Amino acid sequence: MINELACGAGTRAILEEATFWGKDWSAAFEEMENDYERAFWTFLNEPHRFEVAGAFHEMDRYSGWWRRFVGKRLEPGTESDALRELEGGIRAYYRHQGRGRRCHVDVYQRHDPERLCYFVYPEDIATSELGFEDGGEFGRRPRQSIFEIVIVYRPEEGYIEMHPEGVKKVKEELAGIFCTTILGLKELPDDSGKVPYDLSYLKDPSFPFAREPKDQVLDVELKLIRLDLPFDKSKGSGRRITLSAASLPGAPNALHRLLSEAIDQRNVPLDDVVISQAKMQFTFNPVNGRQPRTLTFEVTYPDRCSLRDDPHDQIAKRCLKRWGIARD
Repeated sequence: MINELACGAGTRAILEEATFWGKDWSAAFEEMENDYERAFWTFLNEPHRFEVAGAFHEMDRYSGWWRRFVGKRLEPGTESDALRELEGGIRAYYRHQGRGRRCHVDVYQRHDPERLCYFVYPEDIATSELGFEDGGEFGRRPRQSIFEIVIVYRPEEGYIEMHPEGVKKVKEELAGIFCTTILGLKELPDDSGKVPYDLSYLKDPSFPFAREPKDQVLDVELKLIRLDLPFDKSKGSGRRITLSAASLPGAPNALHRLLSEAIDQRNVPLDDVVISQAKMQFTFNPVNGRQPRTLTFEVTYPDRCSLRDDPHDQIAKRCLKRWGIARD
């Protein structure tokens, strides 16, 4: 765990957790030799903060979050009784798969923006491995491992974001358990008309990609779009086109120029085309003379995004919401 946190992102996770509790360790960390010393110091002096920072750091590396509207400004349960109810619901759900006999849940709060993060650890199917016992005997030993589910509730937006394994049906069933045990709802709410992501704005070649100074975003480029064309009975299947292009300096909108060349709008009006996936690249302002940092991610209609949860990804999420791509 120390090794995992011994990096720039790990240090930022530690400082984030410290700031939440009103502690400023930045000056002390500047005096330390490297990120290993910072991680070791936190482990030895603030073991709880170390554990929480480790969970956030792991969470920040996850991509492919599934997003679902459940309701704004609900009161999520964070007390032990609510967590035990969630543990019980998860155990019951996975019982038919022969796993989930035991389950543990931790909950932590993050800010900018505010979000409640639930780390769920169900027990996995038992396995065995060869090894030596303490007495030196060689043999096969049983091993009980866990798998992890992360569920994030964003009260101001009314969405949950989940990172579990499985198909959409599994995610919805797990979301239903979370809603009934943590959010106090009778069931997973109907989200008819609540599409988490709307990529239709990207058909416009003059889409402004408006930024604010606090974003520190130097440039935004659309790198790839996937187009779902209207169903054509004569061809017997749906049709899909993926377009990718890179703009050169002084020649922006390369992708939209390619789009106009690829689709004859006399036969297929652009209004009938659905953008089902987009790849975007953010370039951030350089810091301390370093090369500008870039962030490349994908948004897939209707409910998936490869953005993670670290500070730069949060800026991109804020921009997607401002542009109307991430829906309220």
